[in-house]
Amino acid sequence: MMLIPGPVNVPRSVAQSSSIIVNHRSDKFRRVVEDLELYLRKAFFSSRVALLTGSGTLAVESMVFSLLKRDEKVIVLTYGEFSERMLESIVKRGALPIVFRKPLGQMFSLEEVKKVLDNNKDATAIAFVHNETSVGMAFRDLKSVVSLGKQRGLKVLVDSVSGFGAYELRVNDWGIDAVATGSQKALASVPGLGLVGLSESGINELLEDVPNYLNLKLHLKFQDKKETPFTPAVGAFFATLRAVEILHEEGVERRWRRHEACARFIREITRNVGFNLLGNEDNFSNTVVAGSPPISAKQTILELAKRGIEISGGMGELKDKIVRIGTLGVVDSRAVSRLKYALSDILKTDIPEEPPKECELPESIREEVDWDN
Repeated sequence: MMLIPGPVNVPRSVAQSSSIIVNHRSDKFRRVVEDLELYLRKAFFSSRVALLTGSGTLAVESMVFSLLKRDEKVIVLTYGEFSERMLESIVKRGALPIVFRKPLGQMFSLEEVKKVLDNNKDATAIAFVHNETSVGMAFRDLKSVVSLGKQRGLKVLVDSVSGFGAYELRVNDWGIDAVATGSQKALASVPGLGLVGLSESGINELLEDVPNYLNLKLHLKFQDKKETPFTPAVGAFFATLRAVEILHEEGVERRWRRHEACARFIREITRNVGFNLLGNEDNFSNTVVAGSPPISAKQTILELAKRGIEISGGMGELKDKIVRIGTLGVVDSRAVSRLKYALSDILKTDIPEEPPKECELPESIREEVDWDN
């Protein structure tokens, strides 16, 4: 059982769909391209969704290169490893980042974001990571952060690779220009697709001086013909179409609530057995619980692995200092209960808490997910 920040365990029919290979210029595949974007637009609440063969990093870099001009001043908020990766992409694009960095384990408040924006009125864009899996923290009130940027006429670019599908996120209603994510996170599909949701304002900002593989305008042009500009990861397209069908079967809002409920439960039980968690109620992540356990991080990872549960260690400066428990995708009450019993056994302590009802999957999807392996 994988409880890592991605890739994730996937429903049986998603895994089966990933093995389908057809001519990517066939009518059958054109229907997949058409249906996949249609379903994803409903999940992003966006005008368009660019479908890219690659990882979440590709989605972020495509967003950065396609929407930011060279020498454009961009406010960049960083608070973890993936924030720094986004910053690197902005630097390589040739934009001019105005960087505000938080020490690991700390997070921006809305007042701090407002102050940053007020003090940098020459900036024309803001870019940030919605959910940082390296520290288990997030901009929980994404709508308000976006609003601060839009009130000042800024382009808003959001890396929500590990957040999309796990929090309320409405591209058009909130005025976000672009949001990047990947197939292998809260969507609960196989790795292989980068996805960028765009509003009309974001579409109007798309640039031409972009390497072809990163060119969102080119991808959308081909999607208008129900095609992709380059040979796609065909199996990942079929798998992700099935994954978004399952997402809508569960209900987008219900999936948001399930992620929050399961993450809250894991935070509760880990704190109660002596974990020192990063973050607080204002900024906890819905997809990763991060903190230092009462025994060493290495030992915790090893003991859980002996019981068939895979979690992740820390990254960068936090390597060997913390563990990270993924709660994204189709993680449900059965998965978190299994984790609870394993921690109880390892730490020789009783954990009486039970997962909340909102942590459960609908029965039809539950039957597709086996947590015993």
